[in-house]
Amino acid sequence: MKLLVDAGNSRVKWALWDGTALSPVQALPHADLGQLAAYWQDLAVDAVLAANVASSSVRAAISEAAPLPVQWQRAVPAALGVRNHYRQVAEQGADRWLAVLGARQLCTGDVVIASAGTALTIEVLTAEGDYLGGDILPGYRLMLQALAQNTAQLDRAAGQVCDFPQGTEDALATGVVDALCGAVERMVRRLAAQRGHAPQVLLTGGDAALLLAHLPFDARIVDNLVIYGLANVANGS
Repeated sequence: MKLLVDAGNSRVKWALWDGTALSPVQALPHADLGQLAAYWQDLAVDAVLAANVASSSVRAAISEAAPLPVQWQRAVPAALGVRNHYRQVAEQGADRWLAVLGARQLCTGDVVIASAGTALTIEVLTAEGDYLGGDILPGYRLMLQALAQNTAQLDRAAGQVCDFPQGTEDALATGVVDALCGAVERMVRRLAAQRGHAPQVLLTGGDAALLLAHLPFDARIVDNLVIYGLANVANGS
């Protein structure tokens, strides 16, 4: 049994992996990481695999609470049949790489992976196993926060997404969702133009359903894709 940990920008999520199935994923916000030891102290595991894109203090809290030394994951030039074409592999976030490794086990063709959380990351993976890179942009709440903090009159709750916003609240919600969905759409179009056919699209992260509702093509939501990537690494190690 292995403990798999995904430390994101706002929460730490984890699950147990027995080689064939995941336990239900649990999560704690960063403010509650002092409780991790209570959750993990009685676990009978033979390895702990983790990815951290949060602060060093989050990493330290995980290391302290873990029942075994943590095997911290990072992006590498190649793994599990995927070749990483990122120019500087060492600077790539482990979560992005693990999402790609998770998608590789779920999709046999070309795929665009959109992880919609604090940030929106968009990755491109070909059927042959070439990871071509991707985008990073602020997520839904970060965009709204930037508008609230840097403009004089936009510190207000977002409204509803609609075709033609006729109020400021709706204009905020629609503008941000249009930006996020537009980035996904552009990546899908670029890959389709290069490959000659439409790719599959996977969505993950807390705002995946928000994007799905407004994308003009079919997409599939896969919750906790980073943890699936960790499971694939655990099986392949």
